[in-house]
Amino acid sequence: MKYVYDRLLSDEELRPHLERGDSVVFSGIAKAWQEIERQVERLGFGDSFTVSRARRAGTTREQDVIRVSPIRGRFDG
Repeated sequence: MKYVYDRLLSDEELRPHLERGDSVVFSGIAKAWQEIERQVERLGFGDSFTVSRARRAGTTREQDVIRVSPIRGRFDG
């Protein structure tokens, strides 16, 4: 499943998503991408998930997003 948030998640909130193999998108907090990347590593999912940052063109303005996605073929969930 794909979930979208406009705030950082606590370890307790993010861990279940990673355990299920969900994709998590963070909208509007692009400056926090390194913090999210470290959190994924700290929770023990650094080998199973990738953290990427992108800029999407919106209808009225561009929007920065951070995506936490399972690496295909590596998720055992």
